Amino acid sequence: MSDSTSSTDRTPTTPSDGTKAKFREALDRKKASSEHLTADAERNTGSVHGSETAGPVQKTFRRKSG
Repeated sequence: MSDSTSSTDRTPTTPSDGTKAKFREALDRKKASSEHLTADAERNTGSVHGSETAGPVQKTFRRKSG
């Protein structure tokens, strides 16, 4: 009996050249956008700024008792 779905008939799924080119272009754009920073600027400051990070006391969380 021959099985039509044997492992030798399947080809490994690899990304096409078009997909690779699209991701490479996106990476180049990302790198180019970060080149405009000056020496004084911070690279990645995160998404939280201002009073949310600079508080006098860390907020305490308690489990609800009932």
